[in-house]
Amino acid sequence: MNFPMLENKDFKYWDELCESFEAACGVARAKSILVLPFDVNEWDGLGGYYEKNVTKQHKAKYGQFFTPKSIVEYLIKSTRHKNTHTVADISCGSGRFLLGVIEKLVASRIELSQIQNRVFGLDIDPILVRIAVANIRGYLARSGYAITLSTIFNVECRNSLDNVGGLFSTKSEFDCILGNPPYLKASPGKNLGHPNLYASFVEAGISFLRKGGRLGYIIPKSFVSGAYFSRLRQILADQVLTEEIVTIYERDHAFSDVLQEQVLLTVNKTAPTCKDVKVGVAFTNGKFEISTFRSPYSTVFWEDIICIPSNQFDMQLVNKCFKNGFKKIAHAGLRVSTGQIVPFRMREYLTGEDKSSHRPIYWSHNIVANKFEPNKKQKGRQHMVIDCKEIENEKLRGPVLAFKRISAKEQSRRLEGALIPGNSRGYFLENHLNFIKREHEKAPSLEVLRILLNSALWDRLFRLINGNTQVSAKEIR
Repeated sequence: MNFPMLENKDFKYWDELCESFEAACGVARAKSILVLPFDVNEWDGLGGYYEKNVTKQHKAKYGQFFTPKSIVEYLIKSTRHKNTHTVADISCGSGRFLLGVIEKLVASRIELSQIQNRVFGLDIDPILVRIAVANIRGYLARSGYAITLSTIFNVECRNSLDNVGGLFSTKSEFDCILGNPPYLKASPGKNLGHPNLYASFVEAGISFLRKGGRLGYIIPKSFVSGAYFSRLRQILADQVLTEEIVTIYERDHAFSDVLQEQVLLTVNKTAPTCKDVKVGVAFTNGKFEISTFRSPYSTVFWEDIICIPSNQFDMQLVNKCFKNGFKKIAHAGLRVSTGQIVPFRMREYLTGEDKSSHRPIYWSHNIVANKFEPNKKQKGRQHMVIDCKEIENEKLRGPVLAFKRISAKEQSRRLEGALIPGNSRGYFLENHLNFIKREHEKAPSLEVLRILLNSALWDRLFRLINGNTQVSAKEIR
C-alpha cells in the first residue's frame, strides 16, 4: 500500500473516517475517531458515503462512477473467476470489484496470505485508495480474519497508464482484470492514443492479462462506431477473443448522473476465432436481470463498426439487410457531411435581419421527420447569415437531405430528416445538422433516401450501431 504525501485537509478527514470504520469492524489497533455516518454493515458504505458527499467537480476530474453490486457480481461471473486466480482492478475506486472477489474467497475460507497474494488494486485518487484498503480490512475483520492496521494489501495509489507493462512491482500478469474504468476525455500524453480514458484502460487491462486470462469491464457504448474509437474496435476484433457485449437497457439507472449508454464487456486474451459472441440486454431498474443469446461473429463485427443486437429479431434483421455484405453510400455517388456554421465561432456573420445581402441558415429546429420548416424561428438563434467571401465555401446551393445530429435513446425517433430544396443564391446549415448530397446524376434519389432515413427500419439499425447522443456522419455512411 503506497500513498503519496498530501497537504490536503480532506484526506485527513477521510483517513480518520476509514480508521473509525476499521475500528467498528474489529480491526486491531484501529481507533474510533469519528461517528460513522452510515451503517457499518452496509456493502461499501464508505464508498457510498464518498459518492454522495464528494463534489461533482472532484468526481468529474477523475471520471469517477461507482458500480452497483449486481454488476460487480455479474462481471466476476462472466470472467469465470476461480479462487486460484490472481485478480486486478487498475481503476479500483473504493474497491467494489476487489470486495466482490474477496467475498468469494472468504466463502471458501481461503487463507489471508492467499487473499493478499491474489487481489490487486490501483487508483489515482488517494482518498479512494484509502477507502478501498479500509473496505478490505473491515470486511475481512468482520469475517473472522485477524486484521490489524498494519495488515498489508496490494492496493496502491498510482496512475495506471504511466507504467503499462510494469504496473505492479510484485506481479505483471493476471488471470483476471475487472473494473469500471474512468469515463473522461483523454488529454495528450500517456493515454495509449485513445480519445477517452476508458478506451485506454481497456487496452491497458488487456496488456496486464496472462495468455488465456479474461477482462470484464463496464464501459460506455460510444466505442461501437465513434470515429475516434477505431483502435479499440480493432483490438476487440483482431487481437483478443471478444466473448460478451451486453447492453444495459436503462442508460440512466446503472449510475447516477450518467446519460451515456453502457455495455458489459468480457474478452479473453487469446487469438480471435470468429466464434459466436454472447450479446443481449441487462436490466438494472430495481433488480438486475439479463437476457442473452449467441450471435454470429459477422453480425457483431462489421468492417469498422460493432453492432450489438438486443434480441433475436435484431440479429435476423441485420443478417437479412446485409446478407450481400456492407457497402458505403459513397460507392453510390452520395456524400455525407456536417453543417459548417458553428455559431460561437462565426457569431459576427449571424443576423436576424432579412436583407437581400443575407442568406438563410437552417438549424435543427427547422427539420422534423419528413418535413422541412424553413420559416420556423427559435429565440436566441439568428436565422440569417451575412453573405460574404469569408464563408463562401460553407454555402450550399443544391438540394440536400438534412438530418439532426443530436438525439437520445428515449426519443421515438433517433433519425429525423427532411429534404431542403436547392436555392441558386445559396443557404447555410448550422453544425447540429448533417446532410446527404448527390455527387452526380446517377446517384440515388434524395427522395428515396428521405423515406429510408425516416423509416422504422433505418432507425432500428442505427440504434444497434450507436452508443451516444450523436448521429454521426460516419454511421450514416
